[in-house]
Amino acid sequence: MKPIKLFCLILVLTFIAAGCKKKEPEPQQQDQAKVEAEEKPTGDKAPPGPGAKPAPSFTLQDLKGNQISLSDFKGKVVILDFWATWCPPCVVEIPHFIALYEQYKDQGFAMVGISVDLEGISVVKSFALKHRVNYPILMADGQVQKAYGGISNIPTTFVIDSAGNIRRKYVGYKDKAVFEADIKALLAEAKPPS
Repeated sequence: MKPIKLFCLILVLTFIAAGCKKKEPEPQQQDQAKVEAEEKPTGDKAPPGPGAKPAPSFTLQDLKGNQISLSDFKGKVVILDFWATWCPPCVVEIPHFIALYEQYKDQGFAMVGISVDLEGISVVKSFALKHRVNYPILMADGQVQKAYGGISNIPTTFVIDSAGNIRRKYVGYKDKAVFEADIKALLAEAKPPS
């Protein structure tokens, strides 16, 4: 392999593994420990029941101008993905989310993308059409990022159980199998015993 091609391949893989830093600067008043904790790819599982952290509610505009709230997905397992059109790892995850939504949407699963693009809704609409995104894409308003602990790297993805609790947080690219395992586990957990 030629050196330039090898360099390009390493560069792309680095972006995919690490995620993208948001274009807008975060306020400097944040506690350093909090910032470091947010930037770590956690994947930590929140405990179910009383110790679980409820997902912050929000109402945001979708690409058609409708107001969509987290409560619209009540009772469903939700993957909430903060992303942008200019972020290579985010773009690589989109086909995974399209496939997962198609496969599990009739089983109590909802996929929701929250775009942090600063260029506006037209850029995101164009991207969604080109990539045939089949799930709701909402436009971030700044407040939702704060409510979710400050989003300094993208993609940042939250897995929310059917009771509305955050069960996982992932920072950076994750393979489709990671999300599918979470979806299956939480859908099985949500089913009443037969």
